[in-house]
Amino acid sequence: MPGIYINTTELAIFFSVLLRLSVIFFMLPIFVTGGFPNNIKVLTILAMSLMLLPFIRESVQPLPLDPAPLTVVIAGEVIFAVIYSLAMAIIIAAFQLAGELVSFEMGFGFSQVADPQSGAEFSVISVWAQLVAMMIFFTMNGHQIVLKLIVESFKTVPVGSFTLDAALFTKVVLMSGLLFVLALKLAAPVMAVLILVQLGLGLMSKFAPQVNILATSWPITIGLGILFLGITSVVWADMAGRSFADLFHFLGNLSR
Repeated sequence: MPGIYINTTELAIFFSVLLRLSVIFFMLPIFVTGGFPNNIKVLTILAMSLMLLPFIRESVQPLPLDPAPLTVVIAGEVIFAVIYSLAMAIIIAAFQLAGELVSFEMGFGFSQVADPQSGAEFSVISVWAQLVAMMIFFTMNGHQIVLKLIVESFKTVPVGSFTLDAALFTKVVLMSGLLFVLALKLAAPVMAVLILVQLGLGLMSKFAPQVNILATSWPITIGLGILFLGITSVVWADMAGRSFADLFHFLGNLSR
């Protein structure tokens, strides 16, 4: 009876591909959602690993099976995946933060809905802004670009060779600060209008105290907020496109 022969080298190469794909995809903000069951995620990563293995096999180093080098390789891959996912999460979180700022000024801070990505509760405008950012990402074929960069990283950054140096750490810190800058730029036009509205309502309550400002301010604030939010949505789309283009450039440099 013939025995079963297992090529440990080929198996170690497959584990290298599986390690990088699984760590990156389980950290990407678009893939990390309650809408994807864990078994579907696992089957998707396994299928992608088997599909990509024939094309990138020659450039993939076998995964070491000894505990000490295996721990070093896993640590490097986790850091690589964290930077990958953090770069994308910053842009999506910037839109989410901009929606929170606008919602607070509009008076929607008391109305919370479940975020389909994380399951946490956020304001209505915040979830809408996050979904807009994700739709723009898919419209730009961002999922294809990210997948292409991940595949190229097997050749340019072999599994287990990634290290976080001082220059890259500085870039990551500076990129993290862009979250607040981008969020303020997105929310600034609507916030400026709503602050002027609040100033006008304050003057009205001063010179016409008989007017019920509390009942009057809500429809005016919400109506003008939605109006100017729709007007500035074109600017949001343009800024999202440029932000994702910068993201792809950063990920491309990281993969190289």
